[in-house]
Amino acid sequence: MRGISGLTGLLESARVKIPSLAVFAVVLLAFPGIADEYWTDVGVKVLLYVVLGLGINVVVGYAGLLDLGYSAFFAVGGYTTAILVGNYGVNWWLTLPVAMLVAAIGGYLIGYPTLRLRSDYLAIVTLGFGEIVRVTANNLEFTGGPDGVILPFRPVLFGYGFAGTQSMYYLVLVIAVVVGLGTTSLTRSKIGRSWESVREDERVAEAVGVPSIRVKALAYVVGGVIAGVAGAFFATYIGIVSPTSFTFLTSVLILLVVLIGGRGSLVGVFLGALVVQGTPEVLRSIGDEWRIFLFAVVLIVLMFVRPLGLWPARTRRGARLAPSAEEPPLPEVPVAPGEPLLDVRGLTMRFGGLLALNDVDITVGRGEVLGVIGPNGAGKTTVFNCVTGVVRPTAGKVVLGGESLIGRRPHQVVQRGMARTFQGARLFSDMSVVENVLVGMTARMNSGVLTSLLRLPAQRREERRAGRQARYWLEFVGLSDKATRFARELSYGDQRRLDIARALASNPLVLLLDEPAAGMNPSEKADLMELIGRIRDRSVTVVLIEHDMAFVMGLCKRVIVIETGAKLTEGSPDEVQQDPRVIEAYLGVDEDDEDDEGDEVADGDLDAGPDDTTVPTLTKGL
Repeated sequence: MRGISGLTGLLESARVKIPSLAVFAVVLLAFPGIADEYWTDVGVKVLLYVVLGLGINVVVGYAGLLDLGYSAFFAVGGYTTAILVGNYGVNWWLTLPVAMLVAAIGGYLIGYPTLRLRSDYLAIVTLGFGEIVRVTANNLEFTGGPDGVILPFRPVLFGYGFAGTQSMYYLVLVIAVVVGLGTTSLTRSKIGRSWESVREDERVAEAVGVPSIRVKALAYVVGGVIAGVAGAFFATYIGIVSPTSFTFLTSVLILLVVLIGGRGSLVGVFLGALVVQGTPEVLRSIGDEWRIFLFAVVLIVLMFVRPLGLWPARTRRGARLAPSAEEPPLPEVPVAPGEPLLDVRGLTMRFGGLLALNDVDITVGRGEVLGVIGPNGAGKTTVFNCVTGVVRPTAGKVVLGGESLIGRRPHQVVQRGMARTFQGARLFSDMSVVENVLVGMTARMNSGVLTSLLRLPAQRREERRAGRQARYWLEFVGLSDKATRFARELSYGDQRRLDIARALASNPLVLLLDEPAAGMNPSEKADLMELIGRIRDRSVTVVLIEHDMAFVMGLCKRVIVIETGAKLTEGSPDEVQQDPRVIEAYLGVDEDDEDDEGDEVADGDLDAGPDDTTVPTLTKGL
């Protein structure tokens, strides 16, 4: 296992990678010339499964979705081409875009309505979709029923006919290369980073600006397009399309290409296809009974020895940091001076019979640092969740810059200028530090699928600008020297700073910090206070939840206290510290103290409150 890992690292080094690719290309090009007709046919099938593997690699490997019915898209592409060519005599080349389009529509239809499902439920839906397509094709007249559709001729291009196995080998090789380059372009863009972030932690990805439902649907659409191309080639190569070619076993074999080769790995896809299609042919001489048995043994052994695949994708630890930094423009504040930037009124949240928030009001002005404190379980984080769209409040209004945020999804809230961090630093641990920051910029980047696929000049300029701004934010929080490390390799304090940098990357008007100093030592807290001060100096409004009163006093001129879901009081840090209701909420009041306080009030002493020893205790415990 270590030997394979070492070989992986060696071949991915710049010194070895280019010569290795050159040798690999020569072998692929020369293979039909040195192999007989039989093995050339095997080579065609291997390359066909490379194409299918590249498609399902987008869905399973990059986006992290489980698809047990991928053969349905393969069938849609195959039947589309077969019907157009076999029944209507359409040129095969003209059926390609039609097959891609129909498969893409199929990907969207299965993807968008079901992507709120997860894990086993999603797998069951995709499995059902695959069976529905096969059974439907088996029972419709225009699909040929059980007999299928026959294609009478193979493609012709500029007078050259792809009649032989060798010519079809080179055709599928070109298709595989084009698909491989296309998927590489997508995965190295904001789309690829969005897929990976959703795979790592969908809820966090949504909260930092990634439209998770749309991104997952796009993965299914792209996977469907690739399967459509593969189906179109399969139809013309085999010469007949029937339901028996698209069974559940076909979906399993396609999925095995990625699982055996390694999710998210282009080299792994080729190795997986070689194992899935090549191994049974190598074992054919021993007879069908033992051949299938030994093939199953090989698969089991590979899964035990290489559980992540023969060539698993490596996180881009060596991802380049831009050579220079570019400071993003200051966010434009859409309110007049003196007006609240964030206005929360009557915020109420019920979870069934539990009243988590009750009529909470919060207003924050431009450039203000507002502290929100309260005992554990008081509802502070629930306020953040309601404000950022993680949950929809039962009642109340949330207005940012004059625009209501009620009913908007978290990524839409980020687009309108509000970003947040989390109680625990929930980072994309298998992505590099700089990639985490780049994911935070998703809401501000405009490149679409086509521009990313073709790597048009506008997309490349946007990526370069994003790289420079990512460097700026890493320098801003003091992590530029660790930009190419895995996020999981950072110390706890550095992870909290990376969480802040990722939130700042969206260039927000308002930044919500949920217990940013939790678990930090005094030195780290001092550095964090200085960092938040510099964030405020950029005209960013900061709302922070914190229990450390000294930390709050050093940053905030105004503090709101929430207790049992309701706003208890509001004022300066000194006023809040001295408020008897706050002291009671944190420390409680003994029955004897309550009786004494009642006697004092009855005697006319309205200033009765905590003694001098209580306030220092509150300061330490808050």
